[in-house]
Order: sequence, then C-alpha cells, then structure tokens
Amino acid sequence: MKSWHANGLTEHKNRGFGLAEQLIALAVLAVVTAMAVPSFNRMLIGHELRAAQSDYMAALHHARNLAVNEQVRTILCPSHDALTCNGDNKWQDGWLIGRDPDGKQEVDGKPLYTGGKYSNSIRILGSSKQYFWFKPDGSSAGTFQSLVFCTRETSPRVLVVRVAREGRIRAAAPEPEDVAKCASDN
Repeated sequence: MKSWHANGLTEHKNRGFGLAEQLIALAVLAVVTAMAVPSFNRMLIGHELRAAQSDYMAALHHARNLAVNEQVRTILCPSHDALTCNGDNKWQDGWLIGRDPDGKQEVDGKPLYTGGKYSNSIRILGSSKQYFWFKPDGSSAGTFQSLVFCTRETSPRVLVVRVAREGRIRAAAPEPEDVAKCASDN
C-alpha cells in the first residue's frame, strides 16, 4: 500500500499477525489448556475437600458451644433433608444441629442449624456412631469419634477430624485405617 506524505511517496507496510500465526497461537493455547484442565479440576476437588473439613469442624465447635452455653445436650448428625437425622453414616449430603434434652439421639423439635451438601467428588464418612452428641459440660457422649473426608480418586486424598471424649475437636493426619476406609468405600 502506498501513501502520500509531505516528503514524498513512501511505502507503508501493514503491521500485525497473519492468519497462519494466529492459528498457530490458537493451537498452542488449546494444547496448554487441555493440559491444565485436569490439574485445575483436581485443585478444585482438593479445595472442596478442605472446605468440607473446615465446615464440619466449625459445626462441631458450634454444637459443643451450644451444649455448654444452653446447658442442654446437643446433637450433630447427617441429614439428607435438613429436617431429620439419617439412619446412615454418610455425611456428604449435609448435617443438622439440634437440641436433644432427653438423650434419645434425635433432634427435639426443629433443627437449630443445617449445612453441608457437597458434590459427588468427595465422601464424608463417620466412625461407628451416626451422630456427635455433646453434653452440657462440653464432653462428647460415648467414645472417641472421627469424620473422614475422601476424594473419589484412584489414590484418594484423605483428611480427618477427630473428637475426643472430653469434647476436643481437631484436624488430624489420616491413619492407615482412615485411608483403608476411603479405599473400601470407593
């Protein structure tokens, strides 16, 4: 393309990328994106696993604090419908907190708090009991209990929350039986 300037006729070249360069750049971008998507998905599942562990730790602390502050037994149990406790020990569909003044291991009246509901990418498995029950002194009724948080992968990532009889709630490193529990429920 020629253009006229004050000092005469000059040659003016177009600047920019041609179609071939743009297609090559797009192909490289597609390959890099295809490589990053599985890692990104794994990162999102790991984040959901850690968020679930934090949520359940907060719910356990809250249930214990309610028992101490209101001087009444409280229960935290798995719930599919946020109204009643499940009869199973799978917690990924949600939980509820309620008062249990009679010690019947069921919510008396309407639940006080509900939460949870995670994707099918993770599993949350309880120990032998299907609930956590806190007495007015803050102790946990029964024995040492735990929640195991697992990803649904061939090599599952595992996180654990433990509740001692005294009512102490803590995140813990998974033990071999926790990892086996995740692998057997896969």
